[in-house]
Amino acid sequence: MNTLARRAAVVTAALGAAIGMTVSSASAGTTATWTVTPSGDYTAHADFPTLDVPLASLECDSSDVTAGTLQATSPDGVGIGDITNITFTNCSVAGIGFSVTMKATPWKINAVQPNAGNSDWVDGTVSSISAHISGIGCSADFTGKVYGRYQNDTGELVIDGSGTDLVASNASCLGLISNGNVASFNASYAVSTSPVISTP
Repeated sequence: MNTLARRAAVVTAALGAAIGMTVSSASAGTTATWTVTPSGDYTAHADFPTLDVPLASLECDSSDVTAGTLQATSPDGVGIGDITNITFTNCSVAGIGFSVTMKATPWKINAVQPNAGNSDWVDGTVSSISAHISGIGCSADFTGKVYGRYQNDTGELVIDGSGTDLVASNASCLGLISNGNVASFNASYAVSTSPVISTP
């Protein structure tokens, strides 16, 4: 083979490899997509959610997501859903009534990975949380992220109290809640549309 032919063969092989890599990358990007069925608006309800800090426990009779949206697809699971309004009913600390309100919206629902122990579950987080609690002689803000899972088999979003990313600030609470306290939030929200979140 002469020099010109050899060069042509090398160029052809390189172009073929580049095209192959481009197709493979595009295919990988296409298949690695989270899906939600059905998507769109939803509501959700939880009985007896709790928010615990080292010296206090906020207990509520119930909590409701009254407005939220689920995306049909998400390439990475981030923001696959949002919570635009959430309410908490009959909350108290040691029998003293408290109110809980959102400070900023929306809160983001994120799919992270398939659950290692149950193929029907998807591990996830709720991020961009910003809430305010207030009662007699006590108020505080809580911001950050909580962890849990979505259970396709039961249609529940479970916040399991794990993680250290939900933190108190602007606290004025007779020493019961202090700035920097890590809060543990536990709740199980039944999602009205019982969506199925499919993993990539």
